[in-house]
Amino acid sequence: MREAAGVLATTTIVTLMFSLGLGLKPYPFLLLRDRPAFLWRVLLGTCLLVPLAGLVLVLLPLHGLVSRPAWVAMGLMLACPSAPLILFRVRSSGGTAELAARLQIGAALLAIVTVPLMEVIFRAAAGLRGWEVAGWGISPGQVAGQVLKVQVLPVVAGVLLGQWRPGLASRCSRALGALATVLLIVMLVALLLLSGRQLLPFLQQNLVGLAGMAVLSVLSLAIGYGLAGSDPLERRTVALVTGMRNTGLAVQLALSYGKGLAGLIPGLLAYVLITVIVTTLFLRWQQRQLAPSG
Repeated sequence: MREAAGVLATTTIVTLMFSLGLGLKPYPFLLLRDRPAFLWRVLLGTCLLVPLAGLVLVLLPLHGLVSRPAWVAMGLMLACPSAPLILFRVRSSGGTAELAARLQIGAALLAIVTVPLMEVIFRAAAGLRGWEVAGWGISPGQVAGQVLKVQVLPVVAGVLLGQWRPGLASRCSRALGALATVLLIVMLVALLLLSGRQLLPFLQQNLVGLAGMAVLSVLSLAIGYGLAGSDPLERRTVALVTGMRNTGLAVQLALSYGKGLAGLIPGLLAYVLITVIVTTLFLRWQQRQLAPSG
C-alpha cells in the first residue's frame, strides 16, 4: 500500500507540473522579462523566507513541545513551495490565475536548489536542538534528484511543448489539469487509508503541533501579502502562492525517505487540513475587504 501511494504521489505531481507548463502562453517567462524585481521578491519569499521564518519563529521554539513526526511534517511542508492546487484556489477566489501560474513555475524551478538547502538547514537545526536525525536517510543530492525528476523536468517539458505546439498544448492543458486534480484527491484518500488508524491519535496527541501548523499557515500567507505590493488582487494571489505549500512533493519525499518515521503522513495530512481552513478564512476576510462599500 505504501509503495502504491508513493507511485501515485509521483504520478500526481508529474502530471500537475506538466499541465502547468503546458498552460502558460504565449511567453512563459514574461515576469522575468517585464517585472524581474517583483518575480525574485516573491520567489525568494516563498522558497526561502517562508521556511526560514517558520523555522526561527515557530519550529525552533516548539522543538521540545511537539513530537518529531509533527516537527518534520511542518518542516517538509515549509520547504516545498509551488502548491499543486494553487490555480484552482486562485480562480475560485477571483485572484490572478495567470500570475499565480507564472510564479508557481518559477518556484518549481527554483525548488531544485532551495529544497535541498532547506533539508540541510532543518536537519542541522534539529540536530543542534538534541534530536537524532541520522535515521532520516536523505541527502541534499537525493532531494535535488527527486525535485528534478518530479517537478522541474515535467514543467520544462510542458513549457517546451507549449511553445512548439501551442494548439495541442491548449487542448491538453485543461484535460491534464483536471486529471491531475483527480489524482491529487485520490492520493489524499489513499494516504487517509494508509494512515487512518494513526490520524486520530496523532491529532489528539499533537495539539501544540496543530496550533503551530495554524501559526505557520498564517505566517506564510502574511509574508506573501506583504511582499506583493499595493495591488489588492496581486496581494491575494501572492499570499495564496506563499501560503499554500506543495503537498504532493512533501508526500513524495516523505514516502521515499521517511519510512521509519511513524506519524509523518498523518502530520502532513493535518497540515493540509489546517492550511485549507486558514486560507478559507483568509479569502473570506479578503472578500469583505474588497467588497464595495455602501
